[in-house]
Amino acid sequence: MKSIQKSTKKRFTTLINEDLLSQIKLISYFTNQKLNECINSSLQHYINDFESKNNTTLNSIIDLQNNFTQLHNINDIDAEVDKTQTPSKTIK
Repeated sequence: MKSIQKSTKKRFTTLINEDLLSQIKLISYFTNQKLNECINSSLQHYINDFESKNNTTLNSIIDLQNNFTQLHNINDIDAEVDKTQTPSKTIK
């Protein structure tokens, strides 16, 4: 059985040029798509164009950022080590 991949959607508010909005609504109407599907498709094309022009993938950068946030800060690790060590006594 094929697994169905459900995409999550997030609502947000933004300002858009009135003329661009009219045009994207017309494209949505002519292609028989919902407006959000048409906008998603347009954004995907924009991202693909950016990635090809800049020879990069944005998902890899996002994944790299997420991996860094999961790592402990080296200062936090040093502080934890200092707490677990007992002070050493010096012999005179």
